[in-house]
Amino acid sequence: AFMPQNAPTLSRRSLLASATAGAVIISAGRPAQAALNLEDPSEYLTTVLKMRGCVDGSLSLGWIMGQRYAIVDGKATPMYGLLASTFANYTRIDAENFEMRSFEVAYFTDLKTGKLLEKWENPFTGKVVDVPQTRMGPSIVPVMPGGFDLSDNPRMRTMSANHMFRPAVTLRDDIWITEEIKIAGDPPNSGPNPFRYNEMTTYNASLRDLEKPDLATVPTKIQYQSAVGFSPWNAMGDIDAINMGRGSGTRVARVEDF
Repeated sequence: AFMPQNAPTLSRRSLLASATAGAVIISAGRPAQAALNLEDPSEYLTTVLKMRGCVDGSLSLGWIMGQRYAIVDGKATPMYGLLASTFANYTRIDAENFEMRSFEVAYFTDLKTGKLLEKWENPFTGKVVDVPQTRMGPSIVPVMPGGFDLSDNPRMRTMSANHMFRPAVTLRDDIWITEEIKIAGDPPNSGPNPFRYNEMTTYNASLRDLEKPDLATVPTKIQYQSAVGFSPWNAMGDIDAINMGRGSGTRVARVEDF
């Protein structure tokens, strides 16, 4: 390197000290974000709901696209496509309690064309049936760090229900949180066969985004899996089968973005 004459001589120690001081000045100009404390129930709940919706009460919109399968004798047979969307908002009651208001619609679609199914032929029985459009809600549900409180839900009075948020999994800038719901009802409350519903939805977001205190929501990817009993409209008869679902999606800011 070129050094002009009469320039002061710096020792290696002095150079290191100067570099360190410069780094401290740069860091002070851009303060580091506080790391998430996912062991704290309040912070964990806020993290979950920033991924699942908006913690400032704004409308949250999300969608998944996937398929449903019939598991018969251990073999998975595609039945129809699944296209679902959820509208929700979250109101903070206190540090560890929110109130969720939600509305969900689901459509079943043709496996080849992706178009809305109105008639469907069961591949096992050959029976042609009318395809309903599914709507759930509007619902009002308390949300806590452990999950949803479904004890006062009128639909759950004849069934057992359990909802929980699993511990977060983190790797570098990624965080995954899975919510799990299990619902069960026995005859005569659910028809001739016991009703079983098992669902797991995994949310994936950026830790850096979640550590920004000014963000009420963050971009989030969604993975959905379920294993449930068949609905009467499927006309499965006495076939011993499990209805398995899977889907992928994300959240959007406006209805126009669906």
